[in-house]
Amino acid sequence: MNSSSDVRLGAAIEELYRTFSCYRLPKHLTGCAHCVSDADHALLYSKRLRLLGPKELSRFAFKAMTTWGGADDFRHFLPRIFELIAADGGRDWIDPEVVFGKLPYGDWLRWPEHERQALSSFFEALWSNVLGHFPHPFDADSFLCCLGQALADLTRFLNSWQISESMTSAQHFACFVEHNSLGLNPAKNKVWSLRNAWWTHRATPANQVADWLRDPARKVDLEQAFFSFGATDSDAEVLSTAMEDLACIQSFAGM
Repeated sequence: MNSSSDVRLGAAIEELYRTFSCYRLPKHLTGCAHCVSDADHALLYSKRLRLLGPKELSRFAFKAMTTWGGADDFRHFLPRIFELIAADGGRDWIDPEVVFGKLPYGDWLRWPEHERQALSSFFEALWSNVLGHFPHPFDADSFLCCLGQALADLTRFLNSWQISESMTSAQHFACFVEHNSLGLNPAKNKVWSLRNAWWTHRATPANQVADWLRDPARKVDLEQAFFSFGATDSDAEVLSTAMEDLACIQSFAGM
């Protein structure tokens, strides 16, 4: 049976299709002749939108609006691209951060309100779905970084990550702190920063996430999760290790 977060995500994806259905596929997408071949073009026209897969869309998703097509062309394919990413996290066909980064490149915050709202609802539904399932094709670290490519303010997403609310949320947090504490050595490191390289040019949301993680409230959240969900040895070990990793991160100064 589908969870409520699965239903919500499905509805948000359908809303993307409805919202962007006005953007029709032109007879030919303008592209750089040196970057895009006739075979690449043919793949985009080989199937109906909802049947296109990573094989057909990966190259366009990477090159959209830079060397292939414009913003309206990207909006035509947007629902299917985001549907596929929601299903598999990009896996080996695209870095999802690239796709989310296409939105500011296409100046999406100036798009009509109903388009912006559809995308915002999708972001929130996918984030809820990520936190509601563990494991998930998206890990929390990657998805937060994806959001950071499109948005400057991640407050509502961080506030909705209630670590002590469910074991799945706590497990995602445990993986998040483990990943971001890897390689830290008090004898060698003087400062700490988020490890995902895609944060490099997104300082404002990156600092926001880092400050949230270093906030003493996260220690309290994790302790509450331990007492709520640490009944089994395996769960207790996951959360105990997470507390150690978090303590390590919080012992360092930020960038």
